[in-house]
Amino acid sequence: MSAIVDIIVPVFGMVLVGWAIGRTRLLTAEGLRGLTNVTFYTLFPALLFRSMAKVRLESLDLEILLVFFGAGLLLFFLMVPLGRVLGMRPPDRTVFALAGTFSNGVGIGIPFVSYAFGEAGLVPLLMIIALNSLILLTLSSFLLEIAAQGGARRRLLGKLGSAAPRMLKHPVIPSIFAGLAWSEVTAFVPGLATPVVVDRVLQALATAAPPCGLIMAGASLAHVGLKEHWQPAAIATFFKLAILPLMVWTAGRYLFTLDPLWLAVATLNAAMPAGANVYLVAQLYRAGVGLATNAVVISTAASVFSLSAILLLLGV
Repeated sequence: MSAIVDIIVPVFGMVLVGWAIGRTRLLTAEGLRGLTNVTFYTLFPALLFRSMAKVRLESLDLEILLVFFGAGLLLFFLMVPLGRVLGMRPPDRTVFALAGTFSNGVGIGIPFVSYAFGEAGLVPLLMIIALNSLILLTLSSFLLEIAAQGGARRRLLGKLGSAAPRMLKHPVIPSIFAGLAWSEVTAFVPGLATPVVVDRVLQALATAAPPCGLIMAGASLAHVGLKEHWQPAAIATFFKLAILPLMVWTAGRYLFTLDPLWLAVATLNAAMPAGANVYLVAQLYRAGVGLATNAVVISTAASVFSLSAILLLLGV
């Protein structure tokens, strides 16, 4: 239990600090954008590059991707018809399903896993993060475009064709692959390594990444606030924090027999709150904005208890 407290209190304590800073307007919306840019374009890339630069490709287990995204996509396609039963419009059903499956693996997941398991835990997490947006956001955009365009195929395919390159330009994903590439190069060329001075700079930036990411997440919640449609958001939160982790753990435990550490990381990432991208997608398509906003806020608050319970059940 003390280990759980040692993980939960620092993580959500910093989220609470960020929320307080945002509520008191010590960090304005403009300042938050600046902090977000610094965190995503400087601090997180340094952390991810250093972590993946120590990993060899042959040590990666692709089964974790089948476990995580198999469970996630299955739940996504179960939630879409559930949204219809609940009386939602087609675009809102997609946002509902995305809120129940898309994890905040970067802003909260990376700090959480790094505090819980160190760099060893970041390896499986980063494998999931590398494909999470590409798979779930592309799928959601596809469904939302179909609903919005009513079959305008050329325009639909054009937007989808540009979606993947845009996601690959996100600073998180290139950092992961750059780290893996550098690991392979240094293993192939004897004596080649990251210069000590450069690594010290990267280490300093990487150390700042988790706390800045958590403060950023808390401040974002303060600026977003609660909106209408909290009932479907609460239902989506239940699927996100309880059903998805159970599905991932069951698949990883009984269908694929993942390594215990990798299974724990996959399960915890599934139990992360809904990511801010759910809100951004809803805003972009003007569909289920209130639902998405509340899902992010409610799931983040509730994840304090759900993550604590999952840590306890996993024996961390």
